[in-house]
Amino acid sequence: MKIFIIIMFVLIIFNAVSTFAQETADHEIDQEFKWLQEEAAVVMTAIATKTEMDADLVPGMVTVLLGKDLEDRGVRTVYEALSLVPGLNTYLNSPGDENVSVRGIGGSFFSGNLKLMMDGVALNDSMSAAGYGLYIIPVEQVERIEIIRGPGSVIYGDYAYAGVINVRTRKAGNRIHGSCVWEQWLPYSYGGGGTLTYKVPEKDLTLNLNLFARESDGPDIEAGQDRLYEGFFGMKFGEFSYSPGPTNEVHEDRMMNLSLEYKGFSLSGQYLLNSRGDYFGIIHVLPPEDDRVVVSHEHGALEAGQTLNISDTLKMDIKAGYRRYEFDIDDTIGLPHVMMTLPDGSAIPIAPAEGSVAGPHYEEREVYFGAEMVWRKADRHTILMGTRYSDIEMGDVWVDSNTTDDEYWGVMKRYDGELNWLIEDQKKRIYSAYFQWMSDITDHFTLTGGLRYDHYNDMKESLTPRASAVWRLTDHHILKAQYSEAVRPPSFTELYSRGNSLIQGNPDLDSEHIRSYELGYIYRRPHTTGRITLFYSELRDNIEYPEYANTIGGVGIQYRNAEDIIRTKGFELESEYKIGKTLKLDANLSYSDTDDGETGEPVEGGSDWMGNLGLLYHPVHDVALALQYHYVGNRHRAPDDDRDDADAYNTWNLTANVYNLFTKGLTLRAGVRNLSDEEIVHPAPVFKDEEGNIGYYYRDDFPRPGREWWVQFSYDF
Repeated sequence: MKIFIIIMFVLIIFNAVSTFAQETADHEIDQEFKWLQEEAAVVMTAIATKTEMDADLVPGMVTVLLGKDLEDRGVRTVYEALSLVPGLNTYLNSPGDENVSVRGIGGSFFSGNLKLMMDGVALNDSMSAAGYGLYIIPVEQVERIEIIRGPGSVIYGDYAYAGVINVRTRKAGNRIHGSCVWEQWLPYSYGGGGTLTYKVPEKDLTLNLNLFARESDGPDIEAGQDRLYEGFFGMKFGEFSYSPGPTNEVHEDRMMNLSLEYKGFSLSGQYLLNSRGDYFGIIHVLPPEDDRVVVSHEHGALEAGQTLNISDTLKMDIKAGYRRYEFDIDDTIGLPHVMMTLPDGSAIPIAPAEGSVAGPHYEEREVYFGAEMVWRKADRHTILMGTRYSDIEMGDVWVDSNTTDDEYWGVMKRYDGELNWLIEDQKKRIYSAYFQWMSDITDHFTLTGGLRYDHYNDMKESLTPRASAVWRLTDHHILKAQYSEAVRPPSFTELYSRGNSLIQGNPDLDSEHIRSYELGYIYRRPHTTGRITLFYSELRDNIEYPEYANTIGGVGIQYRNAEDIIRTKGFELESEYKIGKTLKLDANLSYSDTDDGETGEPVEGGSDWMGNLGLLYHPVHDVALALQYHYVGNRHRAPDDDRDDADAYNTWNLTANVYNLFTKGLTLRAGVRNLSDEEIVHPAPVFKDEEGNIGYYYRDDFPRPGREWWVQFSYDF
């Protein structure tokens, strides 16, 4: 595999360097990018600056994944699509949360380092700073996915720390679709949905509805020995463990997105439900075999907006919205019934006869409004000014438990107040103002500067700057440089959780801070594109879950700000080739070196090397074949973990597409993921007992599915 990485690295560098050497200077300014407009498909995006721009000319590095291209490659969901982006790594933790790290940044118990949006509406909740509902959206209902790699706080505020992801759903045409997935012979997952659009062009009216539902029994995953089987307190409890055994990975997912646009007015309503089983257990102990939904994340939002075109050079957008989030665990078993044998031969229960059962519940609501003004002057200067106010408040918070109160030990009761799992009635108010200035100094050189001010009622106020430059050397060569900062405030869980051995909040936490530097080079012609990005980031006050924390009987398991500066540096290479009208080849390779700043040890869970190679071939009209290769290098362990690094893995995905099958608009797609049936595991952490001895939550890590077959149809009408 190392040979493949070296070959791909050399090919990409050789392409960029050799073509640059062969270029002759082109000084005809009035022909600037004329070739691109006439012969190449320029991808436009507004995610980086809030103004529509060529994606290669924006400040920083932006990736745009087009929904049609993702479908042809056999990508099924937004979560799967993110693994195609250089520097992004997807992984699961023990409870089954889908997480994404950017350039080695991520991997904490709760991940909140990405701003997650659907059609520009933020999904990040304040409980865990996550937005899990975004990942379930099927690509059949995605127009595009826009990703900022690096801080985006100046425009997007909290949680735009390591990056920004915006999923733009389909807003044109009518479509129905359905799909199923299977491992052996019987399908285990079914899904379907549709997009309906109603337009009255003469009245400038558009009404759009996206619906989706999926039911899944989950893949056939066999978990290895859990920490209960391994034992703790110096004793073995394998006879009480459900491991080795199957995981509960059922899914019931729902999406609804309704939007209305009339002249300058817009109204959107969103609903996302991500509900699933409890996978490897919330405290790294395998639950009993089950096929029911246990964990659910429910997002809902309503937003109204008005665009005012005050003049040819001045535009204002006003938005107001309401967001609601609900998290629920339906009585999961943390520990099965366990008996401890004492030296005198007697036995005492560690968990009740029904097991140690917990069912936390959480609700929050947010009311927000804001305004943005864009002013263009003489086609050379663009100024963006914005302000936003957000009011976030906890709703109902309680926990069902049979082990919270010693007086009612073994009896299921609902608790709030002092025995609740979160300190209740918390509120967060954020006042924000931001400014961005873009100026075309010359026809070839653009400067961008930005500054954001955030005032929190429960945190210190913050200022986050950004400065960048884009220099078009010639028609085909672009240089970019950027410096940016971001702030990530702690979530309610990190601040206010209590009353359990799993997590303890810390109300004295400070916000995280990141400083990031980027240098980029882009080479592009009508049929060839190459990109090179160098990055270096420093993270201060990183909020972390204590390393080696013991989630059973642990003492002082509390979130904290890291004392040392975490550093990450590396590069990302991207290349795209079009060979005639029938063949497209693309590849990317990323390297990130992330260390803890004190010992220089790699950060747990991170991978130095990742890569993708894609081939899309149209042998005949209305037929396309796609081959997609994905590589993730060895994942690092904690410094005291005596296991070898989690093995690298390679996957090959094959997809066949048939368009206009029997009738115009009917498309059939079928494929296989992980064609070679590669063994894939995601790293499981370790803990330390009171004597400092290492223990394993899951010695054999978290196994993931092998070979999967799938089929999907869509009909556009």
